[in-house]
Amino acid sequence: MRISLRLLACVIAGLTFALAAHSARAQTPANGTEIPLQRCDRLPIVILRADNVDKRLLIDTAATSLLNEKSFPRGHSRAVRIQSWNETTAFNAREVSIGELSLGNHILLGVKLPAIDLSAIAKACGGEVDGILGVDLLEQLGVTIDLKRSVARLGFAPPSSSEASVIEDMDKAMHSCSEAFNNQDADKLASCFDPDFVLSSPSGELRGRDEATNHFQQKYFGTTPYVHLSLTMSEQRAVGDVVWSLYDYKIESPAIHTAGRGMMLCRRSDNRWYILSMHESPVESDLKPTNGRNR
Repeated sequence: MRISLRLLACVIAGLTFALAAHSARAQTPANGTEIPLQRCDRLPIVILRADNVDKRLLIDTAATSLLNEKSFPRGHSRAVRIQSWNETTAFNAREVSIGELSLGNHILLGVKLPAIDLSAIAKACGGEVDGILGVDLLEQLGVTIDLKRSVARLGFAPPSSSEASVIEDMDKAMHSCSEAFNNQDADKLASCFDPDFVLSSPSGELRGRDEATNHFQQKYFGTTPYVHLSLTMSEQRAVGDVVWSLYDYKIESPAIHTAGRGMMLCRRSDNRWYILSMHESPVESDLKPTNGRNR
């Protein structure tokens, strides 16, 4: 797995929504809390408690959360998929069970995470690294990162007026993209994707504008009645011309019913919005008999 300083500098924008294969329950208070970040060289570190023991986790929202096997020696070997900004790597790792994982007064119970050798990262930054805190746990803990002030913020503060304006502009563009999908307009849908667009889900990855458009066209277009996509955005944040959003989605027709959650990263370039990445985790999917016909 590669750790990029450039990507870490974009940590506040968030990325990837590959929910780790663990069962966790979050307990979150109403009021937000700020926790100072530490550093390992230039890399941001936050202190979490794993079963009442302090652990130093590197913050990287370009990756899935994982642990350093030297800091968590117990567990069972199993095949895992580790996600980063531009790739998913499959290999064997030790699965570690943590009864209680906490950051401030936010708590996750019954967490299972893969553990691999992260000694190279610790050596590179010259300090102890017990694991990587990725977007999956950040989302469940309700954490945003403010690198400028070097704090982890528990609970989502309302966006500023300038942020809200950027987010509103992006939402309008995404509504147009949803309409393109629902109208089976492949050309207009393709224009929504960045040339290096990545769609990641448990079933695999799609890379590039053309591959993604062809996938949607073959899987969902050309049927009567049309399938209908609905997106509900939440917990949106903007940094400059970049916006990340959590979203719930449904794709429905007489033959198809798919629903799930995801995280989307978008950027504005030349007064147009492009989707950089979507990381989805379906929660239900059903194919139903239909009297519709292929066109």
